[in-house]
Amino acid sequence: MDSAGHQLSLWARDLVAAPRDDPSREQAQIDVSFLHRGFCIMGMPLRQPKDSLRPFSRHDGRFALTIEPASVTHPDGRLINIGVPFGPKARLIAMWMATEVQNPRRNTTDRILELNGITDWLESLGIPARGGATGSIAATKDQFMRLAFSTFTMVLRGPNSEELFKRESLIESGIFNGDDLALYRAGQISQMAWPRVIALTHNTYDRFLNDAIPIPTVRLREVANNAMAIDILVYLSYRLPTLSRDDTALLTWRDLMGQFGTGSAGEFASKFKETFRQSIRRAIEAYPEARVEMTSEGLVMKYSDPVDLRRAFVALPGDAPRPRRRRTKGDPPLHLRNITGQERAADVGSVPRCAGSVPGTELMAAIIEPHAGIASSHHSAQ
Repeated sequence: MDSAGHQLSLWARDLVAAPRDDPSREQAQIDVSFLHRGFCIMGMPLRQPKDSLRPFSRHDGRFALTIEPASVTHPDGRLINIGVPFGPKARLIAMWMATEVQNPRRNTTDRILELNGITDWLESLGIPARGGATGSIAATKDQFMRLAFSTFTMVLRGPNSEELFKRESLIESGIFNGDDLALYRAGQISQMAWPRVIALTHNTYDRFLNDAIPIPTVRLREVANNAMAIDILVYLSYRLPTLSRDDTALLTWRDLMGQFGTGSAGEFASKFKETFRQSIRRAIEAYPEARVEMTSEGLVMKYSDPVDLRRAFVALPGDAPRPRRRRTKGDPPLHLRNITGQERAADVGSVPRCAGSVPGTELMAAIIEPHAGIASSHHSAQ
């Protein structure tokens, strides 16, 4: 099986495929976003939980992720309650942090991030920077606060019945302006400024730097408002190139529900299947090179060469968002077969099943071994 490091080195190598005499080649920029592969494997809540001040958890029998909210005391003695992060904006903020860490202009030991460029980055994904109490800026600041103060705990049951755990936060410290924390407590988020600076924890910084998955920004733009579609896109971008070239793997509906569902004990399988089919259709429209197929058993995945994505990383001057493809009924692309239509029965005997423990196992490996030696891509063409 190809390693994730081999996958990323393929992406980093010869990204610009235009002929050397192409006059636009020198002006091309590598249009790439990053995400730590742990987030590619098991994500945050898809939408706001009924009570976001309660811990959120996912589990699959051998692996469990718990996200805990925070209650912190302000210097005035009053509590500030901060819920768990959720939805597409929380995921995009995590991607922005990883992308900033990967910026080749940064000092390789600099854990300090300034947030003055985050709204521009979101606008590049098609999310307009609107102010006001119900605007996108206030919603993004709220998700930033939730990411900054939440604690992530992961527990893995090992093959010899041992249980491993890891507990940490993403952000170590930050500087807020004036009464911004009191404004957040009062629900007046639109009146808050962005923190002046934040410092990532050492572990977060190391993983974003050395263990990140590149996602073409132009493709991310197509799913930026759909949390499940983001999770599917980044998971496929991570997982498919790691399969052996002749390998085929199956994620059963149970596995898919555990990994991409709401995490609620009362979630209905029929409702999840309907939502998943809609979201994977969005993800595949953003990643048409993905070789996947829905069956009655679940999601069948085949090796997809990351070289096919190379040109998606190149942004030429004046590039506009890629127009959504139109398909005629009855003539879907091969990789979209059965994703939204009738499912065929899988030939289970010939499709190895990805055990439900695989997502957690891979995530725990990423957590416990932050220095996995995974190569990183660059933002600008050399």
